[in-house]
Amino acid sequence: MQRIIHVINASSRTDTGITEDIARSLAWVDRDGMPKINCLTLEDGPRGISTARDSDDAAPAVLRFIERQAAREETAGFVVACFSDPGVFASRGLTSKPVVGIGEAGFAAALSFGELVGTIGVAAGPGVKSMRVARHMGVAARIAGHRGLGLTYDQLQNPDFVTERAIVAGLALRDAGAEALLFAAAGLARYVAPLERAVGLPVVDPTQAAAGLVLAQIMQTQGRS
Repeated sequence: MQRIIHVINASSRTDTGITEDIARSLAWVDRDGMPKINCLTLEDGPRGISTARDSDDAAPAVLRFIERQAAREETAGFVVACFSDPGVFASRGLTSKPVVGIGEAGFAAALSFGELVGTIGVAAGPGVKSMRVARHMGVAARIAGHRGLGLTYDQLQNPDFVTERAIVAGLALRDAGAEALLFAAAGLARYVAPLERAVGLPVVDPTQAAAGLVLAQIMQTQGRS
């Protein structure tokens, strides 16, 4: 029986391409002996997650999905692909299977590459949601700054435009002292390589980081069985 890792886009919007971008970025897992990656959009999630209220509204939908799927034998683990980690902490009380949010995983990975981390978000603004995750983890003092790209969902479909904005943000964060950069959003893995080349710093895609953690836990557990 092939095990399944569910990668959850907690928004109900299907017109953004984010779930599809996540699936493409995790295609490297598709090989013999590895769990299947199931990337999905929650039908009962909020229509977009841009504010703290949106994140709080997403948590019940995340909890319902995890509670249903955790009981299935083939389910191996979960990635919550929303940077504010809605429902992650409560979900861990529903199952012993790994539940990893991309916010915590992203910061953990980025902080492994540098003393100070700069975060890059999709929306304009000071990065309140990402800083909330950093404070929860006790690493707020290691955040060099945040830059919001100020992008609409439509603009996310223009890779050249997104790349240009990301490079401007990355250079500003490097000048502010960042030693590593972290995308504070899901679905941006395609921009890791061009941003690294332009800025000369390690760049972390948080969904890759979270999936890697869940996958490692599953594979080492299989090795002990």
